[in-house]
Amino acid sequence: MEKLKAYIVSDVHLNNHPFDSAHLAENPRRRNFRLFLRRLNEELQAGERMQLILNGDILDITGSWSESIMPWDVDRTLVLDTLKRLLLEIMENNLSTFEELRKLLRHPLTEIIYVFGNHDGMLQQYPESHAVVKAFLCPESEGQSRIRFVPFYASDELDLYLEHGHLQDPFNRKCGQNEPPLGDVINVLIVNRFVELAVNRFREHGYSETFINRIHSRLHDIEYLRPLALLPVWIQTIGYEYESHPESRHKVMGVPDILLAVIAEILRDPDMVAYMTRRLQWPRPMLPLMIKLILQIPWILPVISFFTSKLMRRTHSNKYQYKAAQKIHREKGYRLIAFGHTHIPGVQPLSQSAYYFNTGSWKPVINLFKISKDPVELEYLNPDVQFNKVERSGILLIEKSDSTAPAEFSLQTIQSGLG
Repeated sequence: MEKLKAYIVSDVHLNNHPFDSAHLAENPRRRNFRLFLRRLNEELQAGERMQLILNGDILDITGSWSESIMPWDVDRTLVLDTLKRLLLEIMENNLSTFEELRKLLRHPLTEIIYVFGNHDGMLQQYPESHAVVKAFLCPESEGQSRIRFVPFYASDELDLYLEHGHLQDPFNRKCGQNEPPLGDVINVLIVNRFVELAVNRFREHGYSETFINRIHSRLHDIEYLRPLALLPVWIQTIGYEYESHPESRHKVMGVPDILLAVIAEILRDPDMVAYMTRRLQWPRPMLPLMIKLILQIPWILPVISFFTSKLMRRTHSNKYQYKAAQKIHREKGYRLIAFGHTHIPGVQPLSQSAYYFNTGSWKPVINLFKISKDPVELEYLNPDVQFNKVERSGILLIEKSDSTAPAEFSLQTIQSGLG
């Protein structure tokens, strides 16, 4: 039996966001993942079987979507054309990473298995788009046959079952046949648009370009929030951080007022109103009035964050995934079960010989929580914990060299503080 090595990673979130390409060869926020791929290429031996399993949210499609057409638009042809263009933008923007993936595919016994997540779920909805990724990675058809796109991956050889994990999260599941998940709506209609709109409003109110560049960098960190329920309290924090800035003096609108106005503008967007009206089943004219009244309440943003974070616990806790892994282990019998999605790496026994894994994220994470003594529980919004930015990635390696012995595994976790 030939030895097989399977490397499992998730949540790289490669996007098309600009970086200082005049001074940098690559996006520094994705450097660690590229170095991991380079190490694989350096260590890969001739004749060695290897699988690289990309367990969801590798290509951050929803995080890159700043288009007039929505991903859930009924015009399938137009959405597909936009998706193909964005895929090329993302891959070109992370070219050094994709060069390493190309090198891996030059080895004839190497396979890339791409499992769909929530940020790249459009790859599942539009299978025609797979050809764009395959052609970018490998022009030869033989090499393209070793790139697979799947909703989940199960291997009897490795006694392994894995999926991204968003299906355990009600906020990232589709609500109906033609209804997008709430997570997609928040990403596309709020997170992707907030910084651009805020910068425009600061410029309109006479703030200097020096100030705008400074606050732009601060606001841009919104994409790293985990969970996104922290968005209101994060905006409130930035607003009060800059409330006494000299540039705010003698301005018609101060920093907190502008940020709050941008939120109101986004929430009153016709696409957002239409979506919220359907979800909440309220009369359409009532929603803008409710938004206006709610946003006038002092300290409303932290209150919103607190309640939404409680509702969205499944998006940032391994506890619920662990329960799902227990069920999969009982019903399907797999010994090794891996998820991603929560951005929290970890390992927990399911039985005497079975294990649950989460492979964390290669994307910086800004949060207000810490791991408690229970490895699958969180201590959320603890008063002693402040915003912090870290990258917590995990690499799950599974090796099978003997047909009679169980596969061996190791989980390497990498944590780095980021400024």
